[in-house]
Amino acid sequence: MNFSFIYTFSVILKEQNVKYFCVKNMIIWILNSESGVKLLYKSFLKTDADEDIVSGFLSAFYHFSMVEFHESLESIEMGGLRWSYILEPKFNLLFVAADTKDIKTEMLLGKLNVIRKAFINEYESVWIKKGKTWDGDLNVFSPFLKTIEDYNTQWEEVETIAHVADYFDILGVFQQILIMFRNILENKMYAKSKNEIIDLIDKSYTTIGNKKKFKNQAELQNITFSKESWFNIIDINLIKCEKKLVLDYLETMLTEIVQSLRKVKGDNLCFKYFSEEGIYAYIYNNMKLLKDLNLDLFFLELFLLL
Repeated sequence: MNFSFIYTFSVILKEQNVKYFCVKNMIIWILNSESGVKLLYKSFLKTDADEDIVSGFLSAFYHFSMVEFHESLESIEMGGLRWSYILEPKFNLLFVAADTKDIKTEMLLGKLNVIRKAFINEYESVWIKKGKTWDGDLNVFSPFLKTIEDYNTQWEEVETIAHVADYFDILGVFQQILIMFRNILENKMYAKSKNEIIDLIDKSYTTIGNKKKFKNQAELQNITFSKESWFNIIDINLIKCEKKLVLDYLETMLTEIVQSLRKVKGDNLCFKYFSEEGIYAYIYNNMKLLKDLNLDLFFLELFLLL
């Protein structure tokens, strides 16, 4: 199979100094599929690429795929991005979207399809009036940039909501486990063991908070602990905080709590306490959620490998 064209296009992207700094923000091209002329271009990524040069090669690359592979190209990863294409042969239009590779192809194609339908609905009458051609003054399409911006704003809001919902689930899981730990300390132990374990947890809380990657992180200040009131993690600003950082912190803290319990009471008693308090039942009954949140392996290793 001849990959020389793909290689050439990747080189052009590099030569055009295509640099991207954001995540899940698209670049959109709407092209005349016959001539390769750019009708509209909108980028939500910071890039120094020459949009006209890239536009020409996008059209050429699409036609190359039709000849070389004898089928329509929908999506490809190239130049560090995911590229999706939708051809509208009736109107001689080619719609192209690029985004970072972490976005799913289905989602990128879905967004591009929304833009395709909106553009055709808006400009079909113009195409007919021009004699079924897109030649002429291209400024007539400029108002559609606002439509693309409005769609992007809506998608960002939806993604933010999904991001927050995911966070609520994660914090809910950790909060429930922390409540179970508190119940074990309050109901299963004499004062001496309880105080010894809480002292160890208090020291760990201070040590973890002073680690370089956690120190002076504003949102982590909202994860509080005291010997009297235990842990509180519900005051985190879910929209502004960095998910990976918070999750890493909570996993580290939970691991230290288990280690403190094991150090004072031993593995056998800990297994008995965890079972009686319902921790194992909780993990089993919520395994699907834990898998969806990528927490299943962490909790299985933490509680089952005693």
